[in-house]
Amino acid sequence: MRSLPRLRSIGFGLILAGAAWVSLAASPATQVVNAGEVGISLDWDSSWQVEPAGGGAPPNSAQFHTPDGSHMLVMITAGTPPPGADVEAHMKSVADSSAQEFLAQSVEKELPVEAFKNGDTHGYQVCATDRAPKPGEYKYICQGIAAAAGKLVVFTVLYNDPGKAQAARAVKALQALQIAKST
Repeated sequence: MRSLPRLRSIGFGLILAGAAWVSLAASPATQVVNAGEVGISLDWDSSWQVEPAGGGAPPNSAQFHTPDGSHMLVMITAGTPPPGADVEAHMKSVADSSAQEFLAQSVEKELPVEAFKNGDTHGYQVCATDRAPKPGEYKYICQGIAAAAGKLVVFTVLYNDPGKAQAARAVKALQALQIAKST
């Protein structure tokens, strides 16, 4: 009977070790994506692939996508707020403009602009469904603007049905982005 308490403590120790391993395995990795001279630290999915921003993109831009780029594409552009601007009002205005632009082609009759906050990062976003995407285009879009560490980051997440879970993860990562410290 003396071995029963010892077995319990060994079992309890194994449970704790297993929980710690699961916790470590489940914690997301982070990656710094360079948008020009601004490093943007994001919770990262190991399947995402960074590539140079497409032609015509500002020099302070970057993009990443799923292995099959038709599932999800994320474009980000970093900068500073306009001099003397009310940052909150500026961000809301950018998101409101996106909502108005998307409304003409969206399935939704209304496109509410949603505020988000995660630690020191805060901003606004709007999401829409394209009523009639052309072949090779994306069906869904989430566009937003986030403020962190004195910088503004505009993001666009484009995706199709197979990329919904990845897009949700990317939006969550963008809502919690951090500006990496310069070296």
